[in-house]
Formats: sequence, C-alpha cells, structure tokens
Amino acid sequence: MQIIFNQLKCVSAALLLCLPVAGLLAATEMDPVDSEELSLDAIALEISNPVTSLASFEIDVEYRSFQGDLRDAGDQSTFIYNFQPSLPIPLDNGRNILIRASIPIWGNQPLYYVDGVEYPEYRVRQLADTLPQDQGFRDGHDHLADIELNLAYGGVSDNGLISKYGLALVLPTSADISSSVDQYQLGPEITFGKLTTWGIFGVSAKHLTRVSGDNTYDANMSSVEFFFAYGLGNGWQLFSSPVIEYDWEAVSNNKLFLPLGGGVSRTLRIGRLPVKLAAELQYYLVTPESFGQQWLLTFSMTPVWRSPFKD
Repeated sequence: MQIIFNQLKCVSAALLLCLPVAGLLAATEMDPVDSEELSLDAIALEISNPVTSLASFEIDVEYRSFQGDLRDAGDQSTFIYNFQPSLPIPLDNGRNILIRASIPIWGNQPLYYVDGVEYPEYRVRQLADTLPQDQGFRDGHDHLADIELNLAYGGVSDNGLISKYGLALVLPTSADISSSVDQYQLGPEITFGKLTTWGIFGVSAKHLTRVSGDNTYDANMSSVEFFFAYGLGNGWQLFSSPVIEYDWEAVSNNKLFLPLGGGVSRTLRIGRLPVKLAAELQYYLVTPESFGQQWLLTFSMTPVWRSPFKD
C-alpha cells in the first residue's frame, strides 16, 4: 500500500507540474481539431505524425522488467509515468516549430547496492567489469527524474515526405540525486519518414552528451527510433515504435539496447475532444548483460487540441 501511495503522490506532483501547459492547451478553441471536418482515421494519422500541427498532452504508463548477471536482477521491475506536452507553432511555409517536453516520474527504481553505495542502471553499465555480482538491489525513492526538452523545425512535403531537425536538452531536475547523472545534456535530433494512404513510417535519431554539470560519470548516448502505424479503419491502428539505444560509455556487452514489439491504438472522441488510447509490448532481443531491460509494456492516452497559434 505504501508503494501505491508513494506512486500516487508522484503522479499528482507531475500533474501539478504540467498544469501550466495543460491550461495553455485547454485555452484553445472549443473545436480543437476541426473535428467536424476530420475523420477519426485522419486524426489518428495526424497524431502519429512526428511533425503534426496538433497540440497534444501524452500520458504514458510504462512497466519495465529486468534481467542480468547481477544477483536478483531478474526479480527487478519498475513503473515510469511520463507526461509529454507538445506544442506546434505553424509557419507561413506550411511547416512547424515543434516544442515538446518529457517529464518522467520514476516509481521504485531498482538500484544495485554495494558497500553502502547505490548504483543506478547507467553506473552499472559503466562499472560492470568491477562491480561484485553477489550483492543485492534496493528500491529507490519515487521521484521526478530528469526532464527533457525538444525544439525542432519540420513538416511534410507535397509528396508525403516527413523531415524534422532539432535539438534535445536534458535538465538535471531529478529529485533523487543517487539515481541521476546530474548533468545538462545536449544533442541533435533528426527525423525522416513518409505519409502514405495506409499510414506512416520513418526513423528518428538522437545523440545526447554532457555539456555541463557533474563530470564523475560521462553521458554519451545515441538512440534510433523506428516508427510505423497502419490504419485499420474507424480510428484503429497497428503500430510499432522500438527505440534502439547505444551507451558509448558502458563497458563491453553492456552498451546496446535492441527491442522488438508492437501494439494497437484507437482514436475516439470524448465529447468533441479527440483522444488516442494505445498499448504496446516490446521485448529486448539485446540488452546489457549485467543489468538491463527485458520487457517493456506501455499504456498511453493522448488528447489533442488545435494549436493556439494556428489561424
């Protein structure tokens, strides 16, 4: 019960952090996305588009299970609540300035405990060759983790080609310093894709590295996300969005995350407000040997609004 109570407190705190953005979105026109003109399938496709002109507020609940060579690694799991407000600013050339935030809340994060020192995942990956394997895990505090901000420019060409170029910035906002890198991280991100008559597909790449803050441990992480959505009609979609990650600072056999999976989503209207509901399951074909994710189950809800900057 105490764990559930603590997680509810974390979610409540995150919602309070998001209220200013939610208020801005809610202040837009009552006909949020020209709902009388767009079908559910068209709205579903627009939500899947990484350069959409719709404002949104995605809420994710992730369940992660782990595996590894460390003692009791296979018994570890955690919940992560992620709040992602997104606000596009349409330009006269048909493209958008895209502003997005990712506000994660970690619940009972597993930390490897050795001689009074707690080691989160990234430190285990970097020190796997020297850490003893016969110690144990402790649950970390439920806490606000590092917030990521994204600023990008992109759009869709007349032939359906998608392009987006931007920057990602990670802020050291974690409320649990023992599990945080405690660094400002910055890096480029780029997206290419294609809108078709049946759906959408593409790839996004990003690299983050330390630019300021604690230099005890370096941060140097690359990620590539493949996205795909196939429309089934009446707002239903089959989709997949695996994120491949590579930690350049980790020791051998602890660098690569390679998941594979998929899910199903449904876009519907609650009153006049379009909302996308989705569930996705991914299995990690390759994951750090010492301690890494094995399964990832994500449930999400994404209400969308008309951008307040759109004429």
